[in-house]
Amino acid sequence: MNRIQCTGAHQHGAFFYRLFDTCLVSTLLLIGLNNPLTVSASPPLENYLREAVANNPGLAQASFEVEAERQRLANLRAQFYPTLALQARATVAEGGRTIDFPAGDLLNPVYAALNAQAGPPARFPTVENQSIPLLRPTEQDTRLIVRGPIYQPVLNKQVQALTQSVSAQEAARLQVKEELVRDLQTAYWQFAQANSRIAILQASLRTLQENERINTVRYKAGETTLDAPKRAQAETLEVQVALREAQTQALLAREYFNLLRYSPNNSPVELPAEELTAQTLESLLDELTPKSPGSTPAPELTRLESSLAAQRAQLEASRASYKPTLGYSIEGGYQGRDYNTGPNTGFASASVVLNWTLADAGLRSSEVARSQAQVHALEARTRQVNRQLQLAKLQARENLMVSLDNIQARMAQQAASEESLRINERKRDSGETTQVEFLSAEQIAMRARLGLATAVYQARIDHAIWQYNNRIIPEPSPQEGAQP
Repeated sequence: MNRIQCTGAHQHGAFFYRLFDTCLVSTLLLIGLNNPLTVSASPPLENYLREAVANNPGLAQASFEVEAERQRLANLRAQFYPTLALQARATVAEGGRTIDFPAGDLLNPVYAALNAQAGPPARFPTVENQSIPLLRPTEQDTRLIVRGPIYQPVLNKQVQALTQSVSAQEAARLQVKEELVRDLQTAYWQFAQANSRIAILQASLRTLQENERINTVRYKAGETTLDAPKRAQAETLEVQVALREAQTQALLAREYFNLLRYSPNNSPVELPAEELTAQTLESLLDELTPKSPGSTPAPELTRLESSLAAQRAQLEASRASYKPTLGYSIEGGYQGRDYNTGPNTGFASASVVLNWTLADAGLRSSEVARSQAQVHALEARTRQVNRQLQLAKLQARENLMVSLDNIQARMAQQAASEESLRINERKRDSGETTQVEFLSAEQIAMRARLGLATAVYQARIDHAIWQYNNRIIPEPSPQEGAQP
């Protein structure tokens, strides 16, 4: 109703223009002042962290890689123990090579002469030549075999290397988890920051659109020049672009947040809020002020140190390949034409086996050289990462301190702009200032609120990065009823 009445009043002169401007702008200010700037207080990040740790595919992949490395170590350690195997062979053969023995050619002449001297009846039979096949028509061999190592220096060093490799993989999983927590917090606060900017920019856009309308009306009434509505239009377009950027940032931050916790696209994200009062900001500054840094080494450095220890053990394993190996083998079972057991069918044997490679055309020496080069490479990498982590820790602290100082500066700017807005409001009510000047003061206050919200959430983001670099990682508490 007020808008219809004021619109009709424009027909009676510039006085009614100003009256309508005062009505509508006062309404906009009441909307803005009754909806103060808010900021997330105690966000439900704990639930989101628990959800991400349980569902994130990258963390699950790292856990499976740790388990695979542990199984490799268990497989290698099992080689220290003897193995028991059953080996059975049944053969059916026909043809093949034979051994010819001329028994008849050798014995029959002798037997014939003896029979002639003795007279009838013949006492010695006629013998056939013999053909003995090398392959038996049927044959079986069934045995139990026990084998095991006695002295294998390479195996000992390989177990040491793989043990360190498991530690490196566990550190890699921990690094993935801590990076997930950091990225989840960062995406959460970026989403909250973008939503706060959207709310402020939308309120600012309504004010600027009204400012543009007022200047257009004044220009048509001959109270101002053309540059006033043009400038107001440019300010409106600028805020519209900023609002579009904030909406895009909010969309991307929310989808990235849902990706990290492995939730469906467009899943809602809860953002609890409280008013940005001086008391809550002081509490926030105290909460975000960096305390004593963490003393435990970063997982990335632990992973490199474990990988270096594993590579050194692998180097020792390459050198140990020059040494001989000693093993044993015990076999026992039955063999014969069939599976009948009886005398002379069983057998048993025990062996000690020595294996010593004396020459291999430089194969082992090149393996030693390769392992040595990998050790030097990891040593250099470890030194470099150690310095990088120190620099990252320093940078994270300084960025956080700058963000905290920025909050205090923005608090002062907002207090000054709000006071200026109150003064202009009194002047407007008493007719001592123009409506354009009042709208400008209101716009400055809106920009101050926007700057303060941006500074607060940037400090939240920098605090999450500082926590990551100092190993102060928030751990979600287990759910009720969950087994440890």
